[in-house]
Amino acid sequence: MNELKTRPATEEDLIIQNDSHMLKPRTDSSPYILQDVLVDGHRGKAGVGALGTWSDRILMVFDPPHPKYGAEWATKYFIFDENKPGLVRWGHFGESFNLELIENQS
Repeated sequence: MNELKTRPATEEDLIIQNDSHMLKPRTDSSPYILQDVLVDGHRGKAGVGALGTWSDRILMVFDPPHPKYGAEWATKYFIFDENKPGLVRWGHFGESFNLELIENQS
C-alpha cells in the first residue's frame, strides 16, 4: 500500500486549464478540471480561475463536506503566502488554511 504523497500547493499548481472568463467564455459545458488536494488535512479538489466571472478566485470542492468550508467553497479574496509554502490567506479578517497538492493516488 502506497502512502499518500503531498507537497505544499502553489497558485500555479491549481490553475484551471479549462477555465472560462467573461472575456473568453468556454463553448462546452464540461466540468472544470480541479486538482486533488488536502485542505487542513481534509481531502478535496481545488482550482484557481475566473470560473466564468471577471476575476480569479479559488474554488474548493469536498465529498464528504469539510467541517468548516462545507461541500463547496470559493472566494476571490485569497493570496498564497510567499514565506509559508502551502498557506493560503483569505478574506478580510486574517483567516487561512493549509493547502497540500496530492501528487499520487494510492
